[in-house]
Amino acid sequence: MHQADTNRGTNEEREQKQAPPSSPPNPNCKLELLPTEILVAILSAARSTADLHALIQSSPRLYQVFLPAKKEVLLSIIATDLGAALRDALAVVLIAPPKLDPQKPTYLEECEHVIRRYEALPHSTHAGGLTSVTRGLSTDTAIALTHLNRSVQFLIDEFVSTRFPELHKIHPAASTDPPTTTERRRLAAALLRHQVLARIEHGRKRPPVVEPGHPLARETAAMHRFLGLFRPWEAEQLTEMHTFLCESADHAFPPPPRGIRGAYRRQQLGGGRQRQQQQQQPWERQRDAAICDLQQMRCGLRALRAGVATGGPVPAAAGPRVAFPSLRAGPLPDKGYVLCYVAREHWGRRDELYRREDALAPLELAENGDDDGDRDNDDAAPPFAWVDAHGGLDCQRWGGYLCRDVLREGQEDFTSLQRHWVCAYLGKWRWMGLVFWDRARVELLKTRMPVYETGWLRAGPPSDEEMMETYRKAKSLSSEVPRPSGRGSTVQDREVVR
Repeated sequence: MHQADTNRGTNEEREQKQAPPSSPPNPNCKLELLPTEILVAILSAARSTADLHALIQSSPRLYQVFLPAKKEVLLSIIATDLGAALRDALAVVLIAPPKLDPQKPTYLEECEHVIRRYEALPHSTHAGGLTSVTRGLSTDTAIALTHLNRSVQFLIDEFVSTRFPELHKIHPAASTDPPTTTERRRLAAALLRHQVLARIEHGRKRPPVVEPGHPLARETAAMHRFLGLFRPWEAEQLTEMHTFLCESADHAFPPPPRGIRGAYRRQQLGGGRQRQQQQQQPWERQRDAAICDLQQMRCGLRALRAGVATGGPVPAAAGPRVAFPSLRAGPLPDKGYVLCYVAREHWGRRDELYRREDALAPLELAENGDDDGDRDNDDAAPPFAWVDAHGGLDCQRWGGYLCRDVLREGQEDFTSLQRHWVCAYLGKWRWMGLVFWDRARVELLKTRMPVYETGWLRAGPPSDEEMMETYRKAKSLSSEVPRPSGRGSTVQDREVVR
């Protein structure tokens, strides 16, 4: 049971006791003379809780109107920010527990219970939408949603601040405009869904479950059940958000500079997984907890920024961690150490999946593209980058195997250079977060990155000879033109070398 539910009603009682005495409207202020319902609508139209705070601080009359309408006003602001992702925010606050214990005998049953409750939440496009759900919420739950939304919006800004500088190098106009409402809502949905996933899935700590006829005996039924609720591009967005959150946790809670060697030695000599977990250092516990708690992640990143601003030492972050196997591999078997390459023994399963994709109707974008503000709640709309990269193919894959295995005529298998090419360009495509951006932003980037032509994910990689020729041309050009050092290197040079 969440604290928001156990403390139901406490905020209302506290505010009734602390409410200032009613005062008549100021006749010199025409705003205060407006009817109460109009003032509530004005408060509900605030673009953020900061704007709301400024409004109620500016007028005793607005504050008096706000108190009895607090839940309505807060939920309106949250719904404006999140759109259809309000459903996922409700799941985080009301359904997903802080973290399930994989060692409990009832672990899988508890996972299934959480997933069933999540699945039962209405979508905003259903009759009545989320209105029927939000109508019965307490003010405490609305406040909890407000705190969660604040962390979500902070992390969206953090994601943009890490990705936009790279987009600017490729095409300055691609980072000129801030993220649109639709782009922010895509990011919010991925953040919140990952929050639910992280609380029920424990990566390498999960108990093995053998599913009849399924080659991935290491996976859990709960993991497959949860991912099965989403469309492939939504699972891909989860994959990319997992990478970002792992990066953020590693930066916010890095190991102490002098303790890395000792921690590594303890891990090697710990003698068993349980003993290693008992010897976790504080920064390790904080890092793992932040993956399951966006508010803790936000606090860690803010503290890191404060340390940088005051000139304090910034320890080096640990290396990025591996994603959940199902997110990394998608519906194809995970090779573990070789990404973007299906092992020969699973080629039959791969080809069966490809035949199923080919039989599906092609994906089409709406008339106005995916940046139309009137389609905020259309959960069925795939992002432009997904449709474009697959050339309209209704791809059912995500993660490392997102790119189709397409051999050139006469080739029996891929070369190591071709696998490296696929991994490098797919990794860059994913890191830039293209499946979150609207069509206009993606089209700008494509003009400078011809490798990402329409349908590139369903086309085969260049031959070794073509790649080597491109590399030789790039090397000759770089020898003629002085090459900037460090992060000043040109995008074109790095594109070819990768």
